[in-house]
Amino acid sequence: AYSKATDDLSNVLLVIVNLDPVSTQSGTVEVPIEELGIDPFAPYMVQDLLTGTYYEWSGTHNYVQLNPHVLPAHIFLISDK
Repeated sequence: AYSKATDDLSNVLLVIVNLDPVSTQSGTVEVPIEELGIDPFAPYMVQDLLTGTYYEWSGTHNYVQLNPHVLPAHIFLISDK
């Protein structure tokens, strides 16, 4: 997993990839919300740009699961709105 952002934080991406070609992998990903200017006590939205699905996350640690046969990666656009 890695993240990348524009200098003004108007465009923040979080990329998570399952490198195991056989098995589903799951766990928590740590989002540096304070560095991104996101209120640590408020929920924020992430949109998977591969599927169009929106998720409401909160806090710094959030659960992800990636099945290599269905969806081997997430490319999330993070928004505090």
